[in-house]
Amino acid sequence: MKSPLFLCIFLVALSLYTSSPFFAYARSAAPAASSPSDPQGGQTSEVVMPRSSSDVVIPGPLRSFLRMAGISQKVSPEEVLPLLARNVFAQGYQGWQGSGGRTEFLILLIRYVQQARELKALAGSEGIIHVSNCEEADSLLRILGYRLRQDCGASGTFLVTADPERAFLTIDSGFPLPELEATLQGGKPFVYPFGASRVAALFTERDWTSASKQSSKDKDLIDALLRDPALARLYWGMARIDAETRVSLRQSPGLRKLLPFASVLDFYGSHICIRSGRVIVPGGTEAESAWKDLVGASPASPAEFVSKLLAKDKGWLAAYFDALSRVNQRQQMHFIESHRLRSFYEAFRAPDLSSDAARAAFRPAPGLLLLATRLQWEPNGDPYVPGNLQVWKEILRQKSDSKIVREWGKRASHVANPEQLAQGMFAISRAETDEGPLQIYLTLTELDSRRSPEKRLSPQTVLLLADKFAQFSNQYLIFSEFPELSDASIAHFVKVAEAIDKIPNHILRGNAMGIFQANIGLWQILARQGQISSAGLDRSWQSIIGPFANIRSSAQLFDAGRDSLREILLAATGKPNGSQDEIIDLLAGPHQTSPEGNQVHHELADRIRSVLDGQRLVSLDTLLALGDGLNEMARGKAIGDRLVPLAGELREFEMPRPSRAIGRGSRPTRSLRERCSGGFELCLL
Repeated sequence: MKSPLFLCIFLVALSLYTSSPFFAYARSAAPAASSPSDPQGGQTSEVVMPRSSSDVVIPGPLRSFLRMAGISQKVSPEEVLPLLARNVFAQGYQGWQGSGGRTEFLILLIRYVQQARELKALAGSEGIIHVSNCEEADSLLRILGYRLRQDCGASGTFLVTADPERAFLTIDSGFPLPELEATLQGGKPFVYPFGASRVAALFTERDWTSASKQSSKDKDLIDALLRDPALARLYWGMARIDAETRVSLRQSPGLRKLLPFASVLDFYGSHICIRSGRVIVPGGTEAESAWKDLVGASPASPAEFVSKLLAKDKGWLAAYFDALSRVNQRQQMHFIESHRLRSFYEAFRAPDLSSDAARAAFRPAPGLLLLATRLQWEPNGDPYVPGNLQVWKEILRQKSDSKIVREWGKRASHVANPEQLAQGMFAISRAETDEGPLQIYLTLTELDSRRSPEKRLSPQTVLLLADKFAQFSNQYLIFSEFPELSDASIAHFVKVAEAIDKIPNHILRGNAMGIFQANIGLWQILARQGQISSAGLDRSWQSIIGPFANIRSSAQLFDAGRDSLREILLAATGKPNGSQDEIIDLLAGPHQTSPEGNQVHHELADRIRSVLDGQRLVSLDTLLALGDGLNEMARGKAIGDRLVPLAGELREFEMPRPSRAIGRGSRPTRSLRERCSGGFELCLL
């Protein structure tokens, strides 16, 4: 029989290698895609460099503090406290709002700060630790957690641990202990600068310590941040807001009143923007009345508006506001039409509000921003519906593990217009799934957006793609890249892919998947490079996947892979056959007219050949010649002697496999000549 293993290996290797460089090759001449405009003037969620009102003193070298706090040594002084605050609330406590106690990371950091203060006091006003004799070392060694093993001043003197906790901090913070030990052995005096490091702070220390729950104990901002996770999170959230907005929020409502909403501000506050005493809302001034009605305060009163925005519905309104703030202005205008702002939010908000929008470690409802960004509209202003509403009623009724999806499945029969379907999508955006109706909706909407109105996906195709979304959604990207593929081509692909997935023999199924995917990859490369014409994409697509529709044996798979490859060559060159070198030359891109273009073309082809040679893959010419020869032998032609050298090339290629000693229950591997003596079909096994 004809084994497809070698063909699978060759085609997969060729497809994988050529896919990577030629993506760049095909796109090198394309203009960079522009991102949606930012209605907030280019705000991001990154740290906004603060215009500090004061400096904060950190005891000891900044290098040691950054090391203990888990902060990069490359950060600027303005970034130190925001990043410290983030690490404290994100990594310093267990459970919600620190309810589970401090982690080992924070315990060590607090101990280090205390040890650094003791060392700073020992360094005095000059900020230098100076040890020239054994008597001067006693206080320093006690702070460091070490003691002398032998008499001081002897050449054999060395330090041993006296206090394990302090000794660990000494080593972990990078204190130069070997130099101190050398001094105690009679070397030169030990001199180590250990002063204070100054870093920029938002506002003043008093602003923060007075807002902290620990204010009665901690008059130092560093201590307040280390001991109050809510204050640390508020600091981090404020650091990512632009300067004008930050100053306005400091004045009113003030840090103390913002502290209970620190987690909401952290997740959803970076796009809150106050200009000239007004909150800039999604949709601009035209939407202010709608937002006033939704929030319960006017954007002209920033303190009241922001306070109520953060507090309402356990942060879900803030999440909605943040998502709409991130989309471009043109998209925002759709959401403020005909009471849509409220209806979409009421669908998005949970009826019972049992969950907190900022309680999780990561932002919930990840689909909300995608939906707000990618939702598309009909010319009359209605949300776009792939297929039709009847199809989506069936999709919503599909079995799901999500409670939200099941609830909307029960209500599906009442979905009577595109607005109600969009409301359902906003509700489902809270579901934690990668394969739900929202993901189907966004994928199919994107597919249709690249197709002309007369070639939009039919309702039958929409339902088919939705039914098979969990199995084949990763493959749907190719339909977006090539909108020329018809409904028939898409349906044919799903049918063939499903047939391959149902092959009972797992080895045959794996080989079939490999060859099928490799051939699709080769077609994709040639189509992307323009070597398959736009007019021929649909026909050639059906031709290359058709041979895989009914695979029952290895011989059938070999023939299907060969026939599919011939269809690719026919579509790209007009000829059904081609040698390995000709295929490589084809994959290297269209022939160029300039000397520079030809040089690049040859270099790419040579790189492909070198990779194939390095993998010691059997030549494609050999594989196809053997396949044709075996077919001729099956028809009675005596060409066995001509096939022996070709079969010998397969013997030289061996897949990695575990060694097995020859013993009871096993038998020696037969030589190629012995196997071929039973018939050339055995040569390929």
